[in-house]
Amino acid sequence: MGLSDLFIDAKDLPEGGYGFCQLLFLLAAYGYILFQASNLISDGSELLLLVPSLAGLVGSCVLPVLGAVPDGAIVLFSGMGPDAQEQLSVGVGALAGSTIMLLTVPWFLSVYAGSVDIEDGECVYRKPKVSGMKAVFWDMGVQPTADVRYGAQIMMLTSLSYLLIQVPAGYLHGPEEEIAKGEKKWALAAMLVCIIAFVSYLVYQYIAAQKADEDSSLNLKVDAVVVERIQKGEISLLGALNSVIHLAAPETASEATPLKDETPLEKRLKAILKPFFHKYDTDHNASLERSELGVVMSDLGMHVSADDLNKRFERYDIDSDGSVSFHEFVQGTADMLREEDVQTFIKANSRGEGEAANGVATAEEDEEEEEMPEEFVSLPPDVQQRRILMRAFYMMGLGTGLVLVFSDPMVDVLSELGNRINVTPFYVSFVLAPLASNASELLASYNYALKKTSKSITISLTALEGAGSMNNTFCLGIFMVLIYTQGLAWEFTAETIAILFAQFAVGLIALAPVQRVWHAAVVLAIYPVSLILVSALEAIGFD
Repeated sequence: MGLSDLFIDAKDLPEGGYGFCQLLFLLAAYGYILFQASNLISDGSELLLLVPSLAGLVGSCVLPVLGAVPDGAIVLFSGMGPDAQEQLSVGVGALAGSTIMLLTVPWFLSVYAGSVDIEDGECVYRKPKVSGMKAVFWDMGVQPTADVRYGAQIMMLTSLSYLLIQVPAGYLHGPEEEIAKGEKKWALAAMLVCIIAFVSYLVYQYIAAQKADEDSSLNLKVDAVVVERIQKGEISLLGALNSVIHLAAPETASEATPLKDETPLEKRLKAILKPFFHKYDTDHNASLERSELGVVMSDLGMHVSADDLNKRFERYDIDSDGSVSFHEFVQGTADMLREEDVQTFIKANSRGEGEAANGVATAEEDEEEEEMPEEFVSLPPDVQQRRILMRAFYMMGLGTGLVLVFSDPMVDVLSELGNRINVTPFYVSFVLAPLASNASELLASYNYALKKTSKSITISLTALEGAGSMNNTFCLGIFMVLIYTQGLAWEFTAETIAILFAQFAVGLIALAPVQRVWHAAVVLAIYPVSLILVSALEAIGFD
C-alpha cells in the first residue's frame, strides 16, 4: 500500500452538492494542515537564529530555503502523478500565486502599517501628524535601507530564468508530446541556470551576512526574534547572548562611565532591551525606578532577590540621580552579564531561588512544572542552546514531513475543485494555495512593519523580495526537473508573462528610496491585474 492510498481520491467523491461539500472539507483540512506545517518550519528555523554560531548561516541560507519548501512541494507533486500534464497547472498556479501574492498583498500591508510622515522627501520617524485618507496616501510612506533596492535587483535578475524555457516554447507547436520533446534540452539548460542562480544567491546572502554590521537586516531580524522569544519565556537574555558575552572584553561596573564607547555587546543590547524598557517605564519619564527595574529583569529571565536588586540598582544608577536611564540600563545590563559569577547566578536561579525571591510559592512551582518556558529560562546558557537546537530541528522536521505528506493530496483536491466549478485549476491554485503555504510570511512581514522604523520595514520588504528570488530559482528549478525528467510540456505563456510583469512592476517601485502609501496601493492592484492579464492573454490565444 502506497502513501497515496491513505487519502481519499478527490475524483471518487460523489457528484452534486454532497460531494462538493466533501471536497471543500478536504480542501479546508489539507489547507489547515499545510498552514500549520508552514508555521512549524518558519518557527523552527527562526529558533535557530538564537544560536549565535548558526545565525549567519540560518538567516542567509536556511530561512529562505525552508520558506520555499511548501510551494516547492506543491510544484513537485503537481508533476508526478498519472495526470501530471493536466495537474501541472496547479503547480504553476501555486508558483505564480505565491510569487505575486507575497509581492503585493503583504507589501501593501507592510508599507501601510509602517508608514510615517514624509517631509521634504524624507521620512520622519515620529508619531504621525497627518490625518485623513488623502493625506495618508500622499504624505506618508516608508524609507527602507539600500538592502531593499539590492533585493529588488536580484529578484528581477533571477526572474529572467523563465525566459530560458518560455522563449523556445513560444516557437514550438503541435502535439504535447512533440512540444515536450522539443523543450527538453531547454528545460535542462533552465534547470542548470536555476541551480547556479540558487547557489549563487545563497552564497551572496551568506557572504553579505558575514560582512554585515549591527544594522544589517539579518542582525535586525535576529534581535527581533530574540525579543519575541524572551517575551514568550523560551529563552533568557543570558542564553540568547551567551556567545557575544564571551567575546566581549571583561569589564567591571567601576570602569563604566556614561561617556565611554559602546561595546558590541551594548550595541546588541540597545536593540533588544528597548521594548522592555519602554514597556515597564510606566510613568513615561524615560527612566526606570527601583521597582520597575526589578520587573524588567524578571521579564528578561534574570530573577534577583530584593537585597540583590538594591545593590544592582545602585550599580545601574551611574549618575546617582535615583533613576536608571536607558543608557544606564543598557550599560548596567552589559556589566551584569559579564560578571565572573554569572554562572553561579544562573545555577542559583535554576534551583528556584529567583522564583522564591519574587514571591512564588514552592507549591505553585510544582503545579507549573510542565510549562516549558518557566523551566527553560532557568537553565544554564549552554543547556538552553542545546534545547533550542533540539526543539528547532524537531519543529522543522515535523513541518517538512507534513508538507511532503499532504502536498500531494492537496494538489489532487485543487485540480478536482477546478474541474467541478469549470475553472482552470491554475486560477484555483493561484488564489488558494498561497493561503496555506504563505500566510505566516504575510503576518510576519506585517508585524515587523508595525514597529514603524526604517530597519523594521527593511526586514519586511527584503523578506518578501527574498521569497520571490527563491521562487525564481528553487521552485522554478523543480519545475524544470519535472519538464526534463517526466517529458512534460511547458505551455504557460500567459502565466509566465504575468509572473514577469508582477516582479518587474514591484521591483521597479522598490528601487525608489522612499515609498509612499499610494505606491503600495499600486503594488496591491498588481495582484488582481495579474489574474486579469492571464485571462486576457489566454482569451486571445496564448497558452
